[in-house]
Amino acid sequence: MSKRIKTPESKTPESRMQRFAAISMAFIAAALLIISLKLPLWHMRLEAPQYRGEEALRVAVHPNALHGDLRELATLNQYIGVHVPPTLPEFKWLPAALVSAAILGIVTCCFGRSIRSSAMILVPAALAIALAIAVVQANMQMRDIGHNRDHRTVLVGVQDFTPPFLGTTKIAQFEVSSALGWGAWLIGAAMALQAAAAFLSHQRRASAAAPAIIPAARATAQFKPEPALH
Repeated sequence: MSKRIKTPESKTPESRMQRFAAISMAFIAAALLIISLKLPLWHMRLEAPQYRGEEALRVAVHPNALHGDLRELATLNQYIGVHVPPTLPEFKWLPAALVSAAILGIVTCCFGRSIRSSAMILVPAALAIALAIAVVQANMQMRDIGHNRDHRTVLVGVQDFTPPFLGTTKIAQFEVSSALGWGAWLIGAAMALQAAAAFLSHQRRASAAAPAIIPAARATAQFKPEPALH
């Protein structure tokens, strides 16, 4: 049976290149997450006969605020009995989650080789869970906007509705389209880079462990028991 012998961490050019690539990916991912704080994660466009082309109404959801034609929408919403909230629940914690993922993605590069890859993959995994929670909260909020309405409004014939999270639908005389913003794409790219960095770190750990087994294996192969004396 081969016995694993502990050896110093491999210092081959290939190992150094993998280490440099993993750290570079972690820093690029952190930069993308920080930049995403200033960009919209999701946006919605509302088009009607009186709001065509450049005149279409727009709403953009950033990690910590709503932007767009909010005042115009507030006026129009009085006629269909809906109320667009000035804030969303995820605004309280999502920016902190993005900053934490950026910092932790860099910090894990300093961990020991034995736990580095596992720690690095936990960061995008935790961020993915946080984003899933944010999506669920946003969908619940949008459903609440279109269902908890004041039915004493002028356009009482407008049925309850849920604005689309992605895609296009018809609400009264408006064609409503929703799509992911640049911030969401940057976050996705950052998570992919963090996962790739974890994969490289794992490969480096595996390649460094392999040579440690070879000396013991050779010693076992060269050992020949002396014949027993009768």
